[in-house]
Amino acid sequence: MRSTLFSAYILLSLTIYSQQGTVSGQIQDTNGQPLSFATVYEEGTTNGTTSNADGYYQLTLTSGTSKIVAQYVGYQRTVQTVEVLPNNNISLDFQLIDEALVLQEVIVSANEKDHARQIIRNAIKKRKYYRDEVAAFSCDVYIKGLQRLDEKPKSLLGMTIDVDTGIVYLSESISKLKYLHPDKVSETMISSKMSGNNNAFSYNQASEMLINLYENSFFVEGLSERPFISPIASNAFLYYDYKMAGTKIEDGLYINKIRVIPKRDTDPVFSGYLYIIEDSWRLYSVDVLTTKSNGIDFLDSLTFNQVFAPVGNDIWMPISQRFTFQFKAFGFKGSGHFTAIYRNYKVQPNYYIPRPKEEKKSASKNKQDETDQQIKEPTPDPAKPKQPENSTIVKRDEPPLFTKEDFTNAILTVESEANTRDSAYWAKVRPMPLTPTEQKDYQQKDSIRIIKESKPYKDSVDRERNKFKIANLFLNGYTYRNSFERRYFNFPNLLEGLQYNSVEGLAINLPFAYQKRTETTIDYRIAPSIRYGFENQAFQAKIEGLKMIDLKKREMLQGGFGRYIEQLNEQNPISYWNNTYQSIVNGLNYIRLYQKGFGYLTYQRELLNGVLLTGKVAYEDRTPLTSNATYNFRDKDFSPNTPESAEIGSTAFPNHQAFYMSARFRVRLNQKYIDRPDRKITLNSKLPDLYFYVKTALPVMGADVSYTQLKAGVTHRIMLGQFGTSDVASWAGTFIGKNQMYFTDFQHFNGNQTYLTTEGLVNRFQLLDYYTYSTKSEFAQIHYEHHFNEFIFNKIPLVKRLNLQAVASINYLTTAAIGNYVEFGAGIEHIFRFIRVDYFTAIRNGDHYSSGFRVGVGF
Repeated sequence: MRSTLFSAYILLSLTIYSQQGTVSGQIQDTNGQPLSFATVYEEGTTNGTTSNADGYYQLTLTSGTSKIVAQYVGYQRTVQTVEVLPNNNISLDFQLIDEALVLQEVIVSANEKDHARQIIRNAIKKRKYYRDEVAAFSCDVYIKGLQRLDEKPKSLLGMTIDVDTGIVYLSESISKLKYLHPDKVSETMISSKMSGNNNAFSYNQASEMLINLYENSFFVEGLSERPFISPIASNAFLYYDYKMAGTKIEDGLYINKIRVIPKRDTDPVFSGYLYIIEDSWRLYSVDVLTTKSNGIDFLDSLTFNQVFAPVGNDIWMPISQRFTFQFKAFGFKGSGHFTAIYRNYKVQPNYYIPRPKEEKKSASKNKQDETDQQIKEPTPDPAKPKQPENSTIVKRDEPPLFTKEDFTNAILTVESEANTRDSAYWAKVRPMPLTPTEQKDYQQKDSIRIIKESKPYKDSVDRERNKFKIANLFLNGYTYRNSFERRYFNFPNLLEGLQYNSVEGLAINLPFAYQKRTETTIDYRIAPSIRYGFENQAFQAKIEGLKMIDLKKREMLQGGFGRYIEQLNEQNPISYWNNTYQSIVNGLNYIRLYQKGFGYLTYQRELLNGVLLTGKVAYEDRTPLTSNATYNFRDKDFSPNTPESAEIGSTAFPNHQAFYMSARFRVRLNQKYIDRPDRKITLNSKLPDLYFYVKTALPVMGADVSYTQLKAGVTHRIMLGQFGTSDVASWAGTFIGKNQMYFTDFQHFNGNQTYLTTEGLVNRFQLLDYYTYSTKSEFAQIHYEHHFNEFIFNKIPLVKRLNLQAVASINYLTTAAIGNYVEFGAGIEHIFRFIRVDYFTAIRNGDHYSSGFRVGVGF
């Protein structure tokens, strides 16, 4: 099906190209300076392009007479007529003059300071209409993405930075985009080109660039933790001021230029200009900017430019869109842009279709009220632009463009042949010419790729990267690379290698790893570990491995065997380095250890879209351990290695064996994903994730343990716009058939008795003892955390410059032993960008349980 789609596209393209010619040239200002990313299109159509960074453009036209339009923000729109012959190239330059703005004589309301506010109010009134006027559309989208690095550090956290300065990402793609109101999107990438790697697939995504300022706000994943407020949102006057810059006349339309001014520079807003058409009050073009102070992450600034054109029946759609950005962080400095060109629109209006008159007369009032809420078709205006030749409007008596059944959960599908197109193909279909720098980058990286992939070159690079540095010892460990064979050996740092606890005293823990990679991901991984405790004089060793089977189905196999020291809670609620500090400095023994001889096999696979199965079978020989160490700075006696339980008292257990099988199902409702030829990339859902877990221990092969545990859970991220983001996790479970259980089999909860915690506190208690309230009976726990994302602190003078964020938490637990336990927390995160401080207080059965500060580190 996909191959047929592409073949049909190529055949149609070759037929059309034989009847076409090309117009190309440069867009300049009156001083002869090139105008980068100017919009150029054939008047009366949506056949358009954008000039490149040097101001050059190229546009393919059907033979005949055409009017070519060039426009650029801040300049007067210019039109030239050309006669196009088949297979002929015409040179056509444009010199744009500064836009001639006039101030109209208008009556300004006594309540308004500037005419711009009246225009914005009119635009806001029409916002919903223009947001909903299109029921469905399809179009072709060309995207060019470029990122360049101008400065870089030699190393970061002990790691050598091997990336060269210059262009680090250059990619082009052509996609077919489909949309069905209000939220169905489907994109098929039929062509892809990446500089320096002909086998790779572009990460450009047209569906991700669908920015609609007619929405009140929009969220850009990875760019900001808060949604951006549109300058024409229904509550825009709370965030923006406006100033009239003037009016210009283009093609018989009065275009108002409105300056957009943020009221607070720490809100997620824009500054710049909107161009709004008089009377219709729709957007003509957009040129706005947001900066780091507005809350964007990793970037210093981001410029958003959008140009609209009529596609017929007085509907306007974007024909070009551009994001330009600059960044500077951790010694890196650079810039880039992503430019999208939209063509060949096919649009279905969302107009209400009136019933025949006799049917209307019999309609009930309730039915009439219902239809009155729908968008009604506007009266045709002969002065409006006519139907563009290369766009299509679906008539009211024609079948709809799409139905819901035409869409799957694949937001983007990349054709397997997308990266096989040669330079001749791209020279024909590319609407935006390459700059000399881009051409050089393609040529150089394509020519030296063979050299860079050769064994002598990779060996020479590895010799430099494999040199041992002092930072490897203390920070990130050491990695020996054989890049040609894609083999990597990892060695631990001192933080991993040296530990101290009450059972082993000083312990040497050495986890190693051997990894074999494919071109894009891990093929398999083998991880042997050895450990020796000086106080108990015990040597431990294990080996574990992972094999990726099918990335499309998230299928993989894991296994391991050996004998090792483990925490009673397999989720490792306290880190070994934190416990080392607590044991040596404070004489506290929070970690609880036992020795486990084991063998296990784990299998994971996505059964259906959104349904992920993880199954495990394991055999364990469990041996209790006792405290042996005595040294600490405070000369205190360490507490026993067997914690006291509120449910059963002593948790001591004999040496015993266990055989069990488990299955966990994660159900992601309405899971969206990106379907690439080599993998499936799952995306977050707006709906909750559901979890179902069953674990059965069987008394076979000499095993002593026999029980079944049932557990279910829900996790959900709730986006609350400017009020922030909430994370919820809840779990409930029970045990049945409890013929024989030991404390290692109990349901343990992630408590915390130290001042240090981890970033991301959902599913963790901050004041609860690690093991006192573990249970073998029914339990339920709920964790709620709300990140205000600068909503509070960006309103406070001086403090708002620090980009601090407030956070609030509630954790709840109920078991037979603890009754009702609740923690309340309030804190500040993003202190120096990566530190978080919270204060928690806990109540158990109506009485105060504990209070304290917690500090976490993370990005």
